[in-house]
Amino acid sequence: MDEGVGRAGAPALGVQLHVDDQGEVLATAGAPVRVVQKGAEDAVEPDPDVLAAVTEPVAAALEEAANTVVGTTEVPLNGRRSDIRTQETNLGNLIADALLVRARAAGGEFGIDQVDIGLQNGGGIRNDSILPAGEITELDTFDVLPFSNFVTVVEDLAPADLKLIMENAVSAVEDGGGAFAQIAGFRLVYDPAAQGLELDDAGAVVTEGQRVKEIALDDGTKIVAGGAVVEGAPAVNLATIDFLARGGDQYPFGDASFTPLGVSYQQALGRFIEEDLGGKVTAYAYPEGGTGRIKTLE
Repeated sequence: MDEGVGRAGAPALGVQLHVDDQGEVLATAGAPVRVVQKGAEDAVEPDPDVLAAVTEPVAAALEEAANTVVGTTEVPLNGRRSDIRTQETNLGNLIADALLVRARAAGGEFGIDQVDIGLQNGGGIRNDSILPAGEITELDTFDVLPFSNFVTVVEDLAPADLKLIMENAVSAVEDGGGAFAQIAGFRLVYDPAAQGLELDDAGAVVTEGQRVKEIALDDGTKIVAGGAVVEGAPAVNLATIDFLARGGDQYPFGDASFTPLGVSYQQALGRFIEEDLGGKVTAYAYPEGGTGRIKTLE
């Protein structure tokens, strides 16, 4: 690269490479040219096309999202990584409820008549902070749920498969793994001291998990009791995100059929707060510490 002159008028040396016919580097000379933002003496002027097509529209969209209030919360909502990946939190409950409610509302359009339970992995909740009591903005919902994950229903999930999925959810809780589940529509009791599920890279069981002791639907129907699948327990339809349905975080859905519903998990959260909760997250419904959906065996 030849010497040039920077936009601020100062000489700018590029890096020069001297190579032979075989492409071997014989010598180098020069120095890198730094590119610095506006305000520095040798600042580079922004490209006007990029500024108009990218920078300004993104800034405007972020400002609009920050000024769009979707609701208020009476209670701080806990999304700290150390908690959301190891225990039930009220923000986790809110998100799992949002998935379940949106799946129930949209499922009929896809021929799904019933959705029983909801599940969101803690690894997909990204704000790593506590949202204070007060206004919740659209930007907050993006901070909490930033990925392109879509609300999805896994149908006819057998009781043994649900137990296996929940064994995966708590298999690495001591390590703060992203697979830890925030749940809706059921209660879970597990023993963190028991043998955790181990899967190989292909999703096959290497070591059976023994942590899940009880799964009970909100209507009292027992799926697992005393660590064993209850005889005659029903299959369920599960609302989750397509990332997990496709095997993300080693979720062992296998060949189970699933249906993405065309709404992102961020959109589901925003609509749940704004429409289904009437714009208010109450301390009664979402108290600090949760409502006892997930418990460890004492």
